[in-house]
Amino acid sequence: MTKMGITLGVLLLAFLVGSIPFGYLLVRATSGKDVRSFGSHSIGAINVFRVGGRWPGILTLVLDAGKAFGMVLLAAALVRDPWVISSTAFLVMLGHAYSLWLFLKNRRFSEAKSVASAQGIMVALGVLRVLPWTAAMLPIGVWALGLVGPRLLTGRWPCISLATMTATLVIPVAVWSGDPGMSYKVLSIAMCLLILVRHKNNIRRLRAGTEPRLGERLQVRH
Repeated sequence: MTKMGITLGVLLLAFLVGSIPFGYLLVRATSGKDVRSFGSHSIGAINVFRVGGRWPGILTLVLDAGKAFGMVLLAAALVRDPWVISSTAFLVMLGHAYSLWLFLKNRRFSEAKSVASAQGIMVALGVLRVLPWTAAMLPIGVWALGLVGPRLLTGRWPCISLATMTATLVIPVAVWSGDPGMSYKVLSIAMCLLILVRHKNNIRRLRAGTEPRLGERLQVRH
């Protein structure tokens, strides 16, 4: 197979793997519910935790991050071109946000935001030494601090969407600080924009004062 063929195959595979709706499949398998019909309507880990329970939520987080992590490493092993690796990473996120499998099933997407996939990408860039670990883990650290800090200071959990969007804005800062090359800098901006666009409903609720806090998000409805 030619290099062009391998490249196109990797890019197509990235979108298809990104489209696998692990959260939807796990909730459907364990409870028979469509997770998109409850809570935030997302197939992400937090909503899966709320609708399907602890272990489906944890497994969703691992699998959504893992599919991005694995595809970035695969692209690096097969092609090694930074632009292809960056494109692969973004296509996984795009596939998760706009799942082809869900669209083909019932012409319906979800409120997926690709946050866990973004975390998987950052870890993969650390493993590949594209970024120093301090830069690769900075958004995750900011996200954790954004959750735990308000809890320690006020005794109340914050809105998880606010912590997530703050951490998202840190992604370009973290990547550019590592100076990994233009392809990864462009990727970081694309990652940030996609996640923020997918949070448009959360932004509306934050402005209206109706966005639920983390404790409310994690209340499992039986």
